[in-house]
Amino acid sequence: MSLTLREVLRLDILRRGGAQVVAGAGGLDRTVRWVHVTELPDIAHLLTGGELLLTTGMGITNEVEMQRKYVTELAEAGVTGVVIELGRNFSSVPSALMQTAEEVDLPLIALERETRFVEITETVHREIINHQYDLLSHAEQVSRQLTELMLEGAGAAQIVSRLAGIFQNHVVLEDEAHQIVEVAGPESDSPSVLASWQEHSRTGHEEGAKGVVHFQDADPPCMWVGLWLRQNPWGRLHVLATHVRFEESTELLVDRAGVALSLSLLSDKDAAHMADRARGALVGEVIADRHGSGLDFLRRASNLGIELGDGPLIVVALEDRKLASMIDDQALTEEDRLHTRLVLADELRASAGMHNCAALVGLSGDRVFSVMSSARSQPLAAMAEAIVAVAAERTSHGDTAVTFVAGASSEVTADTIHRGIDEATTTLSYARHGGEGHAVSHFSDLGTYHLLMSLAQGPDLARFVENELRAILDHDARVKTKLLPTLRAYLLHTGRKSDVARELCIQRRTLYARLSKIETLLNRDLEKHDSRMRLTLALQGLEILRARRSTDVATMQSKTQS
Repeated sequence: MSLTLREVLRLDILRRGGAQVVAGAGGLDRTVRWVHVTELPDIAHLLTGGELLLTTGMGITNEVEMQRKYVTELAEAGVTGVVIELGRNFSSVPSALMQTAEEVDLPLIALERETRFVEITETVHREIINHQYDLLSHAEQVSRQLTELMLEGAGAAQIVSRLAGIFQNHVVLEDEAHQIVEVAGPESDSPSVLASWQEHSRTGHEEGAKGVVHFQDADPPCMWVGLWLRQNPWGRLHVLATHVRFEESTELLVDRAGVALSLSLLSDKDAAHMADRARGALVGEVIADRHGSGLDFLRRASNLGIELGDGPLIVVALEDRKLASMIDDQALTEEDRLHTRLVLADELRASAGMHNCAALVGLSGDRVFSVMSSARSQPLAAMAEAIVAVAAERTSHGDTAVTFVAGASSEVTADTIHRGIDEATTTLSYARHGGEGHAVSHFSDLGTYHLLMSLAQGPDLARFVENELRAILDHDARVKTKLLPTLRAYLLHTGRKSDVARELCIQRRTLYARLSKIETLLNRDLEKHDSRMRLTLALQGLEILRARRSTDVATMQSKTQS
């Protein structure tokens, strides 16, 4: 507790001086912040509150009104108490001073024997400083305990539990949405704390200055501080006076506890970020075919906490359908794309965990790759569909909804994992234009893509695509209005012009003009089955080539970063 006026009056220096409380005894438990000696009658405007005033009364006249004004002004200034030494100006304390002091509840102390004021100030100041030193020592001791917990790898739950023991009260850690993350304290009152939490947390807990400890005079009283991680609000730490009244040290300790928890949460966040980067690096090396043997790959995944086992694996490549449709137009910033990829990756990991599936998830370009395995008897293809379906559902609400498009490889082994990456990438390219909803396209669904993939190993596929689509690709490279999306939609809907116009959100006459332009450029009759089949194969081949180009870019980036 703070040094109170009652405790000051117990000091030997004042007891020897015969200190007697003559008025305002109800204020003896106020804190003495400092001692001030003065004989000025109008000193009040120079004071800031909490002072113990020492005077011989030389500046106080015998006028009743002046005496009343003197005491009233000191009370309004927040003075803790006034000590008047008798003998020099007054043989006894004037009744007007005592009456007014009693009215304004200002402790008035008569010092019956002459006492050196300098000894009083030195003694009281020494006690104040010692008290502050004890306060800081206690705070440092708590800080060391919390630091040791953090160095031992303790999480937020352990820190909150330790704080509850230190404060001997309930401690609640909540996030920015006022949802309880951790709570600790006497179990007898925990149910009532939890039951009324939303009402408590959402009333009178507005953040003022950043990092400031706030006091809320609620039931129970609450002292709290906001938690920030790298300039972003994370939540709040609350200490509730459910069992022990707050002391002067509580505010300082809450401040230290808030810093410790912020560091712990930041450390957890950074550790998770570093783990994500390490997993992404391993996926990048698999894409670049630089991951070593299958055994090396499994061992490195195990070191990252991903136990893929020694059974079959499946690779799933995912991206946001909206992002896939906008990537060629450069309509999204890199920050937007990164956010989309991170949402996909996080939800995919969470979904895999819900299905008791081991999943190595990493980013590559605008895509998310996942290598999955499962000890369950469920086929890997069905498992991948279930995982992606749950992840899609979890991200399908709000303005930031993510719509998955996914391609899955056939079952591979750790030694053939690179082939799984190729198959998943190719299947994803197929799924971008042929898949529907959230369904996962499988490598076995590709049909003619199998043939085209074998042609892609040499120059034949690129030559075929160039011969069929050169004119339209040259056109789209020069002008803003692209014709390739129109051709792709026309072939996908097998020539149903109303469906094509609806998908492209254009008028039918605009569509007719574009189709006429395409026929002229390609020198093809789009109504003929042979033309549509050749162009469909060419577009599929183009997707395969572009997918390989994206993989090559990711490989070069991986090599550069390494």
